[in-house]
Amino acid sequence: MSDDHKSVDFSKWAVVGFKDDTGLGRMSRDIQKVLGVTKHLVSPSERMPTSEIQSPREFLMGPGLNQETLRKQMDGLEGIICLERLHWNELLVPTAKQLGLKVVCVPMWEWFRGTDPEWRDADLFLCPNRKSEEVLHSYGFKNTVQMAWPLNLDLLPVRTIQGNAQTFIHNAGLIDHDDRKGTQSVVKAFGKVRNKDLRLILRLQQEAPFSVNDPRVDVRIGNLQNPADLYKEGDAAIQPSRMEGLGFMVLEPVCCGLPVITTDAEPMNEYVQQPEMRARPSLIKRKSFAWKAASIKHAYLTSPSVSSLARVIQWCSKNDLSRISEENRNYGWTRHASQQMARQWGVTLNHLLEN
Repeated sequence: MSDDHKSVDFSKWAVVGFKDDTGLGRMSRDIQKVLGVTKHLVSPSERMPTSEIQSPREFLMGPGLNQETLRKQMDGLEGIICLERLHWNELLVPTAKQLGLKVVCVPMWEWFRGTDPEWRDADLFLCPNRKSEEVLHSYGFKNTVQMAWPLNLDLLPVRTIQGNAQTFIHNAGLIDHDDRKGTQSVVKAFGKVRNKDLRLILRLQQEAPFSVNDPRVDVRIGNLQNPADLYKEGDAAIQPSRMEGLGFMVLEPVCCGLPVITTDAEPMNEYVQQPEMRARPSLIKRKSFAWKAASIKHAYLTSPSVSSLARVIQWCSKNDLSRISEENRNYGWTRHASQQMARQWGVTLNHLLEN
């Protein structure tokens, strides 16, 4: 293998982030499974219980952590991959720098306040989509590489949809301050489609802060042990997010082969290739929780037009979706294949080590 295509030894890297059922927890698992990263420096979860820690591969950076203990956990590593944030623990980055480790960050653009000096501690930003890289460039960061996310396709079912859609799914997860997944828009838009034979499966991790009165909507509350079960039902997914950093709830069903309806805004429209599956955005953008709480001035919510979303749902109920299903499966296999992801990430990180 030439030096230009030499990969890193992922057993000498650690991922830093949650171990739970949030999106960041899922990202930690993907990094380990697909790339072969064997060390997980775990930060205590904020919205859910932290899952059981499996020592010595996993280490919880809890209260009272001292630098010597952390140094022992990081000894022998070449670098750390921080998800969303750099300073998960106040000792993390200083210890990494003292040991000569490379510090890599996967930024979530909606929480990236580029004026904060701490971001200068990153040696490299691996941006999971075009939107993320554009935001970092707007703050003057040049040490960026756009890199497809190492999605664990083995966890996802392979779906082949033929004919029109009769059953739709929407995965809301935890409905946050901003209703980022657009769940209320989904319910309103579905209610505008006057076809009594259609069905919507609405999955939530907790009770919704609003009522659903449409008898065609099947509300299911709780966590699934197997993420694949999110996508085993339904002929099309409705995921018109108002704002996404990575966007599992859009990207995953696409890679399964489900036709996906989303908002025609970045990064959602990077994953959904078909214009007919994108709902027109509302003309009014609203400040997100990140804007209000952390003064992140670019973090605006882009809501779908409810009437446009209803028209796309109606279109899917009347048209053959087999072509879209096939295109989506091919997109997943060509862009997120495990061996390809390990090679691309490995070569990029090796280039960082050698420069």
